Amino acid sequence: MPRLARLLAVLTCGALLLVACGGQPSSVTWRNVTFEIPDGWYVFEETDTRLSLSNADIGPEAIRSADDVPDEDVVAIFLTYEPGASPDDWRRYVEQQDATLEVDEAIQLGDGVPATRLVFDYVTGEIPLREMVVVIPSRHIVALAQPVPRIGRQDGPEIFLDHRETFDEILETATLGPPVMD
Repeated sequence: MPRLARLLAVLTCGALLLVACGGQPSSVTWRNVTFEIPDGWYVFEETDTRLSLSNADIGPEAIRSADDVPDEDVVAIFLTYEPGASPDDWRRYVEQQDATLEVDEAIQLGDGVPATRLVFDYVTGEIPLREMVVVIPSRHIVALAQPVPRIGRQDGPEIFLDHRETFDEILETATLGPPVMD
C-alpha cells in the first residue's frame, strides 16, 4: 500500500503542476470549425462572433499596462462571424487603402470548403503592414492574419512573412463541420 500511496501522490503532484502551469489547448472549436493551435500560441478572445489567436498572450488579463507588452514580435489571427461578407468587400477595402494586392486566389479549406485568400500591403498611420484575409462565405467567417504593429516599427511586412507559413497552416488544417445555422 505505501508504494501505491507514493505513486498516487506523485501523480497528483504532476496533475497539479500541469493545472498550475495553465497551458494552452492544442485546438479550439468555434462555430463548428476546429483550429489547431501551434505550440506557444494563445486563444486570447472567444465570443459567439469572434475568435482571436496569437503567438503571445495579449488578452486583457495579460496586458494591463505598457510594461506588460511582450518584447517579441506579435502576430495574430482574428476570426470574425460576418454574414454576407465576400471577397469583393475586401478587394474594395484594398483599393480604398491604396494597398498593393499581392495574392488573390481561390483555395479550399478542410475537406474542400471553398474560400478566397487575399494578401495585401499598405501603410496606415505611417506604419507599413502586410496582411492576409481569408473569406469563407459558406461559413460567414473572415480570418484576418497580421502582425500586431508597434508604434515606430517599420518591419510589419517582414514580420508577416516570417509567420506566413504558420498563418497558412492554422487555416489550411482547420476541420470544418456543418455550418452553424443562426
